[in-house]
Amino acid sequence: MASERAAGRDPIDVRTTGLPYDLEFSPRMIEVKAFSRSARSEPLPLEDRQVAAAKADPENYYLYVVDNLAVLDGAEVCVRILHGEVLLAMIERSKPQITYWPTFKATECDQAEQLR
Repeated sequence: MASERAAGRDPIDVRTTGLPYDLEFSPRMIEVKAFSRSARSEPLPLEDRQVAAAKADPENYYLYVVDNLAVLDGAEVCVRILHGEVLLAMIERSKPQITYWPTFKATECDQAEQLR
């Protein structure tokens, strides 16, 4: 959000609205993927609806990849921006997979058996 504001845009957080992206500054739609370490050579998980939105409006659908969020060795947090033909080419060369990402709720985490 701060990066967008620094660029003169005032994005709206739409994560809880069911849209296939996280931030909106019309016509820009921004999906954010965050990584604790470098995202270099890592798969970028996109849902079917996110791929469909990117294909429907490739010039306005942006994928922001934020990496090095938890790195303690001095590596800087970096935001890489993908959209347009670059993002479409990445999508086209990928193979769709069905992946389940169940939410590990706090109560489930607290109550789960632990190995000690």
